[in-house]
Amino acid sequence: MRCDQCRAIVSARLDGEDGPGEWDAAATHLRECGDCREFAAGGEQLSRLTRLTRLRPIEPVPDLTPRILAAAGIDPTPHDNTRPVRLVLCAAALLQIALAVPALILGDDANLPVHIARHIGSFDVALAVGYLWVAWRPQRALEGVFPIAVALVACLVGTSVLDVAAGRAAPVGELHHVTDLVGLTAMWLLGPRPLFRAFRRGVVA
Repeated sequence: MRCDQCRAIVSARLDGEDGPGEWDAAATHLRECGDCREFAAGGEQLSRLTRLTRLRPIEPVPDLTPRILAAAGIDPTPHDNTRPVRLVLCAAALLQIALAVPALILGDDANLPVHIARHIGSFDVALAVGYLWVAWRPQRALEGVFPIAVALVACLVGTSVLDVAAGRAAPVGELHHVTDLVGLTAMWLLGPRPLFRAFRRGVVA
């Protein structure tokens, strides 16, 4: 290999343009030719100098996000639009627990046997705990709690309506199921689906 060929390959390699197998032949020539080795060393230094001039640390840029949002008429302060609904859900849960205390602790629920009354109280407390969990972690809890709450509230309210219509229960005695409906509605408003979000914006905004 001639020196001019070797130096052409060295230059091409510095630019990342050498062909397959060319560098192996040039390396053999470099071991035998001091002038070409000197040329290659100078080329590497020039390549490093070029990279240093092209690459430099990025200068700090100020955060223009607040200014851009203000110019667009957007409030940069995040707002939790779900907070009122979550507070309503918490209130419904606490009221649910308070109403369940006589049945759960005292075994007193419409003259039912103590054991059955305590079971019913346990269901009410479990539903209230589900409400509280959703109010605290709506995005994580909704998918697991909401279907169970729908089934339980539908059964409770549905059977209450049937019993009141048949005269087996007094309407006043079934008013405590209002908390079930309020809690379920609040959970529905916290739902992640687009329909839920659109409806929630209309109610909470």
